[in-house]
This record gives sequence, structure tokens and C-alpha cells, in this order.
Amino acid sequence: MTNSEIRMFKETRIPKSEIRSRIPPAPPRPPLAKGGRRTALVFAIALLAASTATAQHVSLRSVEVTEGDGKIKAGTLTELGSGQLGLGMPDPAQFKTRNLVLLNFKERTSTLGPNDPLVVLSGGDRLALIPESIDDEALTGRWARAPARQAIRVPLESVRGIIFDRPSHAAGFSRLLDLLLDGGESHDTVVLGNGDVLQGEFGGLNEKELTLSTPAGRSSIDRQGLRAVIFNPTLTNSEPLRGEGALVSLTDGSRFRARDLKFAPRDQLSLRPQFGGELSIPLSDVASVRFLEGCATYLSDLPPADYKFEPFFDVEWPLRRDRSVAGGYLKLRGAEFPKGLGVHSRSAVTYRLDGKFRRLHAIVGIDDSASGKGSAIFEVLLDGKVAYRSDVLTGASPAAKIDILNLAGAKTLTLRVDFAGDGDIQDHADWCDALVVK
Repeated sequence: MTNSEIRMFKETRIPKSEIRSRIPPAPPRPPLAKGGRRTALVFAIALLAASTATAQHVSLRSVEVTEGDGKIKAGTLTELGSGQLGLGMPDPAQFKTRNLVLLNFKERTSTLGPNDPLVVLSGGDRLALIPESIDDEALTGRWARAPARQAIRVPLESVRGIIFDRPSHAAGFSRLLDLLLDGGESHDTVVLGNGDVLQGEFGGLNEKELTLSTPAGRSSIDRQGLRAVIFNPTLTNSEPLRGEGALVSLTDGSRFRARDLKFAPRDQLSLRPQFGGELSIPLSDVASVRFLEGCATYLSDLPPADYKFEPFFDVEWPLRRDRSVAGGYLKLRGAEFPKGLGVHSRSAVTYRLDGKFRRLHAIVGIDDSASGKGSAIFEVLLDGKVAYRSDVLTGASPAAKIDILNLAGAKTLTLRVDFAGDGDIQDHADWCDALVVK
């Protein structure tokens, strides 16, 4: 650019004041409509509520799924029904329920309330129900943690007994379970809070009293004084689960076998419990689902080919299914397991596999009923050869996990518990969630 061109450019520049005058003024901002600020605030709150609801929805269905090969996949549950299970974000996947072992809802546990009554069914299932009434045909009760929910009816032939007032001491509760689940008396039994035991024929229950017919006549017992009622086992009936199903554990400690699990509207889980009828349960109340009659078979559901017990002294300890050898429910370091075997050292329980199964899974340890005492060694033998041997486990040791032990071609499986130290004192050994996979 020449000097003359530069002078021309400077002379033709427009002053800043004139530039401002030439810029058209911004149009005036329209006045905010009446109620506009309130509308905007309501809209913002609605967006926040929608976002919160979405987060809660995702949290409600946040699960982990364990496959038969031991793989664990996490995600958001999107589908359940007709033998199918679907996961959404973060990694969508589809499964056939017969190929699954466990559906576990994150950050939920199944725990009985210390003061909740317990209805125990003849197959070992349990319901945290408040019995309202019992007639000749059924028990009608409401959920202890959700009394406003619709009452359910359980056929009386499916009920093994009711614990109205659970003993606070674990040993007392175990003895009561023993009496309830293992008793063989051909009569009904009423246990009072003061320890008295009455026997006769149960007549009924209402909100005020229980009636019992005895050789001395008909008695009315104040409901407030009841500890437990145990029904004549010869009149109860426990039908096995036929076909694919599940063991459903609720957050209130209830657990029961069921079939035809599927989503229902408004985040409900609908199902057909083994004791009959249909139930619809809020998904938020479900802690876990153990799939049955699919790829996995729990050893507690199989008859053993052999059981041997060699006492250190002269005390005989039985093999327990889905309970500890002391009689209570299986519990390791505060975690309760609905399935498994309870034994004592030195013991060996053998199952015939005939080469039909590929994997073994179990969680082992000394049951909490030992109060931190006891010591034992857990071994798994395949066709008589040791395939797994634990360290010495005590009542204070963390539980040990036997994860995906290869069973390919094995004809027999033996679970053995041996003495470690201090003889067999308090060696209440648990094989929790012990299962074999096809």
C-alpha cells in the first residue's frame, strides 16, 4: 500500500461515535408474562424431579447376574419373563434364565427384623408375615414390614409353623427351629412365652386368641402369650418345584420358591409362589433370585450317596440341609445363606455325579453359631482324590470361596471336613451356596 493510499484510508475511517449511532438499538426485552417466573421455576423443578426419578429407576434395577460358567455381569435390569433376562446399560446383554445361577440386586440384603413374626412353610421356605387369622383352610397374614399392602392367604397344609416371638438368643432360636422343622409328633404344639408347651388339636386363630382342643377340653390362649405354634407334620404337604423356577429372597428376610417370574407394571415383580396363588411384589423389596432347575443344582436339593461322621468324642452331629449343624440358618460373618449344608468335623458327604456336571461352587467357613470358636479344614475330593484343600479356618476367619472348581468327568464328589486344632470343639462347618453346574 502506497503512502497516498494510506492517507486515503485514514481519511475515510468513520469516527467511533458515528459507528455507535449507526448501530440499530437492540429491540426492547418483552416484559415477563404474569406468572412467567413461577412457570420457569416449576419447569426447572419438574426437570430435576424427572432426573431424580430416572436415577432412582436405574438404581432400582441395578443388578449383578452370575452365569453358569461363573462370569458376573452388571447392568440395569430391563427384562424378566418367559425364560429370558435382559440387561441394559452400560453393556446390553440377553440371557436365558436356565443358564443363570443368581440375580443379585446391588446394595440390598435379605435380613429378618428382630421383632418380626415368622411363618415357616413345610418345605423350609419362610415369610415375614403378621398372621391375622387362621381357619381350617388357610392362614391370612400381612407383611410385617409393609402392613398396608394387601393381605395374602397361604394354604394351611403348606404351613409348618409360626414363630410369633423369636428368642433373642441364637441358641434358643435354633432349638425352636429344630422343634418346628424336625419334630415328628402327630399333634399340634403351642409354645408359650413362659416356656410352657401345650399339645392338642389346633382350632383357629384371630386377633385376640388361639384355640386348642386338648384331652382336658377346649382352651382359649391369649395371643399375647404365644411364642410359637407348630402344626402336626402329618397334615402338612411340601410339593417339590417342578420345572424351572427360582428361590426369591426379599429384603425383609422372606424367601420362598416360585415360578413364572416377570415384570409387572410400576416396577412390580409378579410370580407364582410354590405355596399357591399369585403375588405382585415391589421390585425394591427383592434382594436376590437364585435360579432353580436350570444349569445349577444345589447339593442340599440332592440326596447324598453317603454320609460319614467320625466324632472326636461321643457326640453325634447330623447332616443339615439349608441349616447349620447347630440348627439355625447358615450364617458366615454376619451374612446369611438360604442354601447349603451344615456339618461337623470330622465328616464326609458324597454325591454321585456320573460325569454330568462341569463345575462346583461353594463358600465355606465356621458358622457364626460357634461364636468365633472352632477350627477345621475343608476338602473337596473328586473320585477319591483331593481337588481342593482350604487353609485352617476358624470361627473368626473370613469365609473362603471355592470358585469354579472343574468337575469334568468326575463320577463322585465328596465334601470332607477334618479336625484342625482343639479337637472338634465348636467345629460348626458350613458349605454355603454349594452347587454343581451342568
